[in-house]
Amino acid sequence: MRLLALCAGALMLAGCAEISLSGLSGDAPPAKPKTILVSDFVFSPEVGAVDRGYTAKLDRKIGPYPTFERKQRTLERVNDEIIASIVVALREAGLEAQTGAEDSLTLKDDALLVSGKLRAADANAKPLTVGFGTGRGGVVADMALSSLASRGKRALISFSAEVGRQPGATPPARNVAIMAVATAAGSPAERLSPDVETPARSLGRAIAEKVIAYARDNGWIEKPAEPEPKSAKPQAKKKPAAAPKPDAAAEPKD
Repeated sequence: MRLLALCAGALMLAGCAEISLSGLSGDAPPAKPKTILVSDFVFSPEVGAVDRGYTAKLDRKIGPYPTFERKQRTLERVNDEIIASIVVALREAGLEAQTGAEDSLTLKDDALLVSGKLRAADANAKPLTVGFGTGRGGVVADMALSSLASRGKRALISFSAEVGRQPGATPPARNVAIMAVATAAGSPAERLSPDVETPARSLGRAIAEKVIAYARDNGWIEKPAEPEPKSAKPQAKKKPAAAPKPDAAAEPKD
């Protein structure tokens, strides 16, 4: 993918808000788009990525490259991993999704645009501790959803997402799908190290879940069926107490 902007001011996002049916514009809920386009992230300067295993793989494949390029190349690969995780999760939910930039669309495309910026969760975080890799973390994604249709571009909602609970092993089919999306966007086929790949995918899935929730609220996909309430177990009937035996002393004598 394209070189990523590292300036926090390169993307202006609205203030964060929880997802709701009405979104931010106050207009009627948008119709289901033909496609959902997930664009490159903007990385705030404090967000870094260190993956020596990944850069070593690239060294063996294409030869050593300048040290100052390592951060940028790793950030680009992390960017692609997050985006691919979002796209695959949306497709699994039944939504048409792809990677790409807004400038590749026209008003006739009828698309939902997903864009975001990665920043530190703690503004006072220590240097070199925010991002992806060993000893790094605390990344928040400020996201914005916009619609692009015949009536123009319209802001819908904004929300924030963070790396969630570390998931279990990724199913093989999902691994293949994520790598296919990433490489189709121009990313190297070499995988990131687990301490970088896992939080990147977790963040992508957390973002996708909020987009999916918005889609369900607007009727683009069916909501999961609610589990039937468990019927209360009938209380066991108590056996009637046995009648007391008559007192032998009270029995009439012959």
